[in-house]
Amino acid sequence: MRGNFYLDERQQKKRRLILKVKIYGGMAAFFVLLIGAAYLIVYSSFFQITRTDADCTQTNAEKTQICTNKEKLIADLKNFFAGQSKIAAFLGPDNILIWRQKKIGEFLKSRPKIAELTIKKNYSKQEIKIIVKEREKFGVWCLQAQTKRWWFDKNGIIFEEAPAVEGNLIYRVNDFSGQTLKIGELVLKEKLFFNLLKVFEVLEKSDLKIKSLRLEKLELQEIIADSPGNSLPKIYFSLRIDPKFVITALESLKNLGMEKIVYIDFRIENRVYYKLK
Repeated sequence: MRGNFYLDERQQKKRRLILKVKIYGGMAAFFVLLIGAAYLIVYSSFFQITRTDADCTQTNAEKTQICTNKEKLIADLKNFFAGQSKIAAFLGPDNILIWRQKKIGEFLKSRPKIAELTIKKNYSKQEIKIIVKEREKFGVWCLQAQTKRWWFDKNGIIFEEAPAVEGNLIYRVNDFSGQTLKIGELVLKEKLFFNLLKVFEVLEKSDLKIKSLRLEKLELQEIIADSPGNSLPKIYFSLRIDPKFVITALESLKNLGMEKIVYIDFRIENRVYYKLK
């Protein structure tokens, strides 16, 4: 009995020793791997960017500052990513690991001219490809209260100061509502702006050559079509409803003779009211 007990105790000690060796060996291997990974990330050239390029998609013929100055965009992105944390600053702007797509939203907040920015990484070639889509100029929003004119895109975001616009070639909204806007903001609530685009579309299809609208009171959620030189009747639209029903009515009124009409009212859905001279 004593012999067996002594043998069992020796086997248990041996098993405990083997377990300890495995644990300490595993910990040592982990620390070696950790040190190796840290060296690879921080000191080796494996994660160092060798080439950074920007591909700028232009949605109109006009050259913009973003497309013509890619070097500045790349430099701004390097500074942005390196400033995200102390670790990012330590790794440096040329470390491919600190370039993170999910942070781009923060970068774009101060750059409203950019609609989309995508970062593509090629780890094997150690390259960064930046794909930029700029905002397209849809029309000019004229704020009478601020005496300011802004370019806005098809999403209703103002992104650049606009010059004085004459003639009837560019979509324009003359805003007399008294509201104030800043770059990067929406000119109207999303649903109202969607119907505003529909109003422009209806007027385009009707061939009335009206590209200027007038916003008087924001709380009424209405818009008025202004014709060049007041040669056509005033046309009232509600921004609360889709104006698709307007096209047929406008064709009928054109047959009646627009010069005979004082105003046309489309502010009630599927109804048209007008006044003759």
